[in-house]
Amino acid sequence: MKTVVISGRPVELRERTKEQMKGIRIGDSISYRFYDGDFHGVALMFAEPRGEVGTPRSLAITANEMSEKFGLPVVFLLSECPAYERQRLIDKNVYFVVSDKYAHLPMLVANERMRKTKQAKKLSPVAQYLLLFHLQVESLEGKTLRDIGNKVPYSYPSIALGITYLADLGVCEKVADGPKQKVIHFAEDGRRLWDKVQTMLIDPVEARMYCDEFKSDMRFPICSINALAHYTMLNPDPERMIMMSSKQLKEFEETGALVRPNEFDGDIMIEVWKYPPVSNEAANAVWVDKLSLAISLKRDNDPRVEKEVERLINELEWKA
Repeated sequence: MKTVVISGRPVELRERTKEQMKGIRIGDSISYRFYDGDFHGVALMFAEPRGEVGTPRSLAITANEMSEKFGLPVVFLLSECPAYERQRLIDKNVYFVVSDKYAHLPMLVANERMRKTKQAKKLSPVAQYLLLFHLQVESLEGKTLRDIGNKVPYSYPSIALGITYLADLGVCEKVADGPKQKVIHFAEDGRRLWDKVQTMLIDPVEARMYCDEFKSDMRFPICSINALAHYTMLNPDPERMIMMSSKQLKEFEETGALVRPNEFDGDIMIEVWKYPPVSNEAANAVWVDKLSLAISLKRDNDPRVEKEVERLINELEWKA
């Protein structure tokens, strides 16, 4: 057993056996000792150089290969690392810990600090995505983080933080499944779980933009009233209604693909969403998912819309 200190917190490490590391490159098996450890409930793989530390590029390659093979973020344990080398590693997005002096675990450390200063009251976008995936696509009950990583469009660290939000809010819990792994457990399911989380949900829509023409052949999921019309008896509106990420919108604004963009009116309405459509194939989704759509239309006071949203939820086939 080995102990390292991360942000003033001791983390116990368990060295991996040769059998556990079977299938890795011979060079890596010679160059590193590998350990398992948990930082604030997030499972990590630690790699400790046996001798001379490789270049930032070689460490990045090793981390990517190990992370892909084992489904865990890889953190290098370094006895020393001057500032200029730390910057090179940061530029390569390499996670590392330097003795008890310095740690570069941006997502994990940031989450630790946030949780110490302010308890979450609302779901994060990733947490909400995971919850809605569980309710309407495929149950995550009894799944490990690695299992979930094979199903959703997020990295392992992002999934880990999302599950932490859900656990903090009492939506789920992480329970032991044997001596070396934890799985996700939900106390409620289906409509009962949906009703329980109503005060925790966030509006998936970050912003709305209008334009008269959109010069792009790309296909985007249909959202808002027209998506509701697809799922229910409501008639669609004549305007085109699509959703995209803020990054995509920025790129189209920079290239001039949006003709006469404004925040008030146009033949095309673009909703900027905080997360992708909840689906087995988010990249190919034609419509936004039903529950996210219902959340996005909460503030629409049209009685027809309210009635159809209620119908949408009542007729939903719950997966969990």
